Amino acid sequence: MNTRSYTRIKPYLARTLMIAALTITWGSWNSVTAAERGAANSKNSSAGPCVMATDQAVADLFRTWNLALASKDSAKVAALYWPNAVLLPTVSNIPRTETASITEYFDHFLQKSPRGTIIRRMTQHYCGVSVDAGLYEFSVMDSAGNASTVVARYTFVYSYRDGTWKIQHHHSSAMPEPVGKTPEVGPAAHTKTHTDAHSEANSTAMLRIELESASRTPSSKLTSEQRRKLGRETVGLKVCAASKDNDRSFEISDPAPYPEVNEAAVAWAKDARWSVSGVPTAETPACAQIVVRFSGAGL
Repeated sequence: MNTRSYTRIKPYLARTLMIAALTITWGSWNSVTAAERGAANSKNSSAGPCVMATDQAVADLFRTWNLALASKDSAKVAALYWPNAVLLPTVSNIPRTETASITEYFDHFLQKSPRGTIIRRMTQHYCGVSVDAGLYEFSVMDSAGNASTVVARYTFVYSYRDGTWKIQHHHSSAMPEPVGKTPEVGPAAHTKTHTDAHSEANSTAMLRIELESASRTPSSKLTSEQRRKLGRETVGLKVCAASKDNDRSFEISDPAPYPEVNEAAVAWAKDARWSVSGVPTAETPACAQIVVRFSGAGL
């Protein structure tokens, strides 16, 4: 090939080499992009379907937590919280942010024999997360067996991991204002004047019913055979008085799994003496949540 012919071919050869290089570069980039897309799709497909709880499932989770309280086993209660859960408790200033500190809180709180009852519940459900918020009433008992109640605001946030729901966040705080009868929600609730509402709050806050005395233990209402068979059980009761006299009502708020135990709890409560403070009426009764404990073989 002479010099003149090579000079004419050189520009053509350069263009050909450039096109080949661009083709190779595009092919390599397109292959990498396709691989990245495939990895992303694989990652998304391995995430699994969206899991959402229901109102009933949330109610069951609270019942499980409540029954764990009745066991008085702090480790059992703490096991219902994720290891990195946050607990902002009712009767402690210290946030609890891991299993050890959550267990330590319940070591002390369970000595009060707490039992919770939902007054008002609002739920929200999302993929893998459910929120249960509202008002609950706690019955607690001192070492002498005297019961009292406290109404608190609560929030449970449950998260779904590894095929199970546990508590991710729990906030509980006492009501900032005097609490009597839980107010109705609606237009009528806003028609009262501030003075009327204040007077009503003061009067209902004075209402109180407490156990005065009981001649026998709850276990005495069971036969010896039933005591051996059923062992230790607890029953939650709501006790109300519509007057200062003997107008009392007894409602099972958290039943035991055995009907005879529930019947024995009500029978024991009816035989007990209850002291009433304030002036309750049918519209604004004095009520308290109590926990009736059966000791098993003993009386």
